[in-house]
Formats: sequence, C-alpha cells, structure tokens
Amino acid sequence: MSRKIMVVDDEQNIREIIHEFLTTNGYDVTIAVDGVDALEKVQIEQYELYLVDVYMPRMTGIDFLVKLKEIQPLAVVIIMTGYSSIDIAIRAIRSGAFHYLTKPIQAEELMKVVESGLKHSCDLGEVSTLSLAPLEISAELIDLLLLRGFSTQQQQDFRATGTTLQYLPGQNIPLTDDPGSMIWIESGRVTVMHNNTVVDTLKSGDIWGEETFINTNAIFTILTAKTESQIRHFSRKKLIEFFTYNDETLTKRYMINLIQCLYTKWRRAVYRIGLYSGFNSEATGI
Repeated sequence: MSRKIMVVDDEQNIREIIHEFLTTNGYDVTIAVDGVDALEKVQIEQYELYLVDVYMPRMTGIDFLVKLKEIQPLAVVIIMTGYSSIDIAIRAIRSGAFHYLTKPIQAEELMKVVESGLKHSCDLGEVSTLSLAPLEISAELIDLLLLRGFSTQQQQDFRATGTTLQYLPGQNIPLTDDPGSMIWIESGRVTVMHNNTVVDTLKSGDIWGEETFINTNAIFTILTAKTESQIRHFSRKKLIEFFTYNDETLTKRYMINLIQCLYTKWRRAVYRIGLYSGFNSEATGI
C-alpha cells in the first residue's frame, strides 16, 4: 500500500513539482493550497507525513502545525521555508515539527527527509498501538539531523576533526575537551550512567554530548564501554576551528541541527520515563 503524504503550499508550481516527484517515487500524495484547506481534508482522512510551507495566506504553516497536533498528536510534519531563519526553525521544532527544509529543495535531500519522516511515523504508530518497546531513533536519522545542509565534502571534513579511540569493555569513556566531549559511536555499545543508574544504551551511529558545543559544563553522565568499542571524539576547540574556516551560514545550520537533535532525544527520554513510571505513550505526550 502506498504511504500517504500531504503537501501544503500556496505556490502552485512547488505543489505540482513535489507532487509529481513523490508520486513518481510511489507515494500517495494529496495537495492542499493552504492551512485552512489542509485542515478540512484532515477532518476526512489522516496522513502519515505532512510537508508544509511556512508562509501561506489565511493560515501560516506554524499555525496549521499547532492545530494539526490538536487533532493528530502523533502527526509527523516537515516544515518548508524559503527563508533560512533560525527563529522560524526553532519555532517549528518547539511546535512539534519533525524536520524542516529550506527552499529551493534538492531532490536527494527531500527523499532522505521523507523516508526518515515516514519511518518515524511508522515507529510512532507502533508505539501508540503497542506501547511496548522504547521509541528508537535510528542512527541514520541523527546523522541526517546533525549534518543536515552540509555538503558531502563538509561532512567528510567535519568527521575528520574527530579523533578515534578504542575502548575495552568496562572502560570509562572520557567526556572532556581532550580528546573530545562530543562522541560518535563508530562500533560497539556504550552504557550511559547517571547517579549510578543506567539511563541509556548507545550503539553504532549514535551521538552523545552535542550540547557541550553550546554549554561546556553540560556533562552530567558517565559513559562506559559495554562491549569493545570504537569512539570518535570531537573537541569543542577543533569544532570551533572547523566552523571558523567555513561560511557563517554553516555555523547557523549546525546550531539549528543541534537543537533538533536534542529535541528528538528529549522526546525519546520522555517516552522512556513514561514507560518506567507506568504511564502510556499518550500520557507522556509522545
């Protein structure tokens, strides 16, 4: 069965281009000319993913997002904007957007985000019906979020700023600026401890410590290798040097991506706390 997607945009040419592209790739796409039109259609049928423009007549994309969440709390919404604004991105994320895209949208980027969004929608659907396994965030999704908007070369250069170290089972992993407080798990599994309690388990592809780029004193946990692990450390100093030699726009994108990553992890944490406390997914707001 085709996955159902709604595209909400007041610009006809953009609606038609996205509609044709997604339809060609096998998706069942419905279009709406603005937020009001979209809400009327949502009353009849729900969709697995929503691609929504920010600036539209009668109702903005953010207003539509807020109203949609009242009707469909687990709706997965991707905001589209022609303005690369941190404020807009933050507002969208705080309002519950899954991701955002800056116009002009590249076909490859659109496909990656749509696939990630549909997978997230599927995960949320399983959670809402089963309320069993903790909500998992794929390594590919975190990777996509953290380096969203980076070129292939910039992604390679970013990773090159890290230092890879090997850890044996039972070894603690330092979260200091030397070798680096942000880490990328390249292989193995790592337990996250807080007050002598395991609060998370990291696996290959997961990232930890992103917030230390903003707040250098934001480390509250102890990480221990559960299995033989290969960890890439990123020091704040080297990351700052990396962004110093790149365009200022890249720094802004990275800051927005950091916020999105932290928000996504927060949602997973809230869900787990709800399960451990005896609440269901609805009670936790996930």
